[in-house]
Amino acid sequence: MIGRYANLTVYRQIFTSDDFMKVALGAGLIPAALLVPPMGVPVLPEISLTNLFLVVSILINGLPIVMEAIRGVAGKRVNVDELVSIAVVACVLTGNFLEAAVVSAIMKAGAMVEEAVSDSARHAIRKLVELTPDTAVVRRRGQEETVPVSGIRSGDLLVVRQGQVIPVDGVVVTGAAAVDQAAITGESVPVARQKGNVVHGGTVCVDGFLEIQATRVGEDTTMGKIIGMVTAAEQSKTRSTRIVDRYAAWFTPVILSAALGTFLVTQDVTRAITVLIVGCPCAFLLAGPVTTVGAISRAARAGILVKGGQYLENLARATAICFDKTGTITTGNPRVVKTMCEPDQDECEMLALAAAVEKKSLHPLARAIVDQARTSGCAGFTAEEIRSEPGKGITGRVGTKTIEIMSTSRFRNQGVTAVSVTSDGRILGFICLEDPARDHASAAIDAIRKTGITDITLLSGDQEGPVEKIAGTVGIPRWKAAQSPEDKLNYLKQHKTGRLIYVGDGVNDAPALKTADIGIAMGFCGSDIALETADMVLLNDDLTRLPFLIQLSRRMTTVIKINIALSFALNFAAVAAGAAGLLTPMWGAVMHNAGSILVVALAASLRMFQAGASGVTVR
Repeated sequence: MIGRYANLTVYRQIFTSDDFMKVALGAGLIPAALLVPPMGVPVLPEISLTNLFLVVSILINGLPIVMEAIRGVAGKRVNVDELVSIAVVACVLTGNFLEAAVVSAIMKAGAMVEEAVSDSARHAIRKLVELTPDTAVVRRRGQEETVPVSGIRSGDLLVVRQGQVIPVDGVVVTGAAAVDQAAITGESVPVARQKGNVVHGGTVCVDGFLEIQATRVGEDTTMGKIIGMVTAAEQSKTRSTRIVDRYAAWFTPVILSAALGTFLVTQDVTRAITVLIVGCPCAFLLAGPVTTVGAISRAARAGILVKGGQYLENLARATAICFDKTGTITTGNPRVVKTMCEPDQDECEMLALAAAVEKKSLHPLARAIVDQARTSGCAGFTAEEIRSEPGKGITGRVGTKTIEIMSTSRFRNQGVTAVSVTSDGRILGFICLEDPARDHASAAIDAIRKTGITDITLLSGDQEGPVEKIAGTVGIPRWKAAQSPEDKLNYLKQHKTGRLIYVGDGVNDAPALKTADIGIAMGFCGSDIALETADMVLLNDDLTRLPFLIQLSRRMTTVIKINIALSFALNFAAVAAGAAGLLTPMWGAVMHNAGSILVVALAASLRMFQAGASGVTVR
């Protein structure tokens, strides 16, 4: 009803006891005014008791509307309160105190109902803020003490027991527990967490006991970043909303002209007042913002972070999608599947030498080799003078020997990633590794295809054999191997014939995520740079969320269009009816608020959205 509510980031909590009591008191004076005896006020007998009650009602409910309009005009903000304000003032000046009081009460009450409905669209987002506890138990000098969460620092040792919320991001150092990650990932089933596992603030220890070393605190935690990004998302505007804002500036002069024209033609001030009331385009202004927030909150509940409504709007028009392989389509946790030595070499010694050189590397293949050596009991060497050659391999010195672990295409026809291990230039053998596809990757690709996006490509820096094998496994028809970050970037630039989605997780994906029309990052395994660069984040790394997200974006744009068309049609019909004398100011106020509430209710319905044609159900 009132222009200030078009900006959802400045909504005040109007359902407080004071606000409710004021509106109720002002509205209650209207029937009281009609029931009091027809007599003058004892001190001012020329003023009837009825009119006194009505004037007080107007001051309670109408004056705030007038003051807000004045502040809006003074601040040069897009504001349509002045239309209702002029109507209320005109009613008072013409002696129509009853109409002024009723219109003021209806508009204020309508604003409260509108807020209650639109607030449900933001409920999932607001709940995020409430998830982090105020205090936490920290173990210091062997003693447990309760401290404010704001006082926790990286490196602190936290104690979390059954039923407690994990306050910050960290790594489990002792204990085991089932952790409910639904608040961040949307997963309905708790996951097991034990020593060495990463846990996130805002998740719940369902059972068990954990000691956690804090790694990220405050705004740097996953939950902190989510809250910050969602706050920014609420302030962003879709293309449709920007169009509405541009035309909103014309509404006030147009409606004022229509009201003046109505008065000049009909000489009926009541009709002109009605035109002012129904012409206030609040439903039109609300159409985009509340729908956008409804869609963002629904995505958040499904474990998807959307940084702005404009990205959902772009996603709705997407025609092609490209995937990174490692850590996106695959798990990002390769494993050694085979080792082969030259006839005169010892397999365990070869593995131990490779592990010694790879021990300090953070590369997934290096971790897999080190893990395999540890599991096989092949260890005992220490490497020095380690040098890494990106894209080729790694070299180090073990004793007097120079050990090299280099990429090789020798086994590419077997669909594995292979490295050769050499000592002083002499080949000791080969280690073959495999990074399996995610469990639901194939179903996700099939569901994306059902949404109508059939232009699907796999881009990877890996060797040709593994890329071809994974593409065939999950059903991606087109793939390109040995792609550097620059190669991926060039590919995207050359193939941006329509709206293009890129899905990735690593540092090397950041340029592609930024260049694509819509960049989507994997949340749990993704790098910080990828998360910062992407437009959307799959917090639970679940690819089956993608078809749901595509359908949600399309539903959002459809609801925005419906809301804009509906609000415009209702405004036009109401102005015409008011000018023709078919609506009184009181019924005009009712119709006006009914339109706003209908628009907000349609937007709030997005919170219950379920994907249909994709065949993937997301709760």
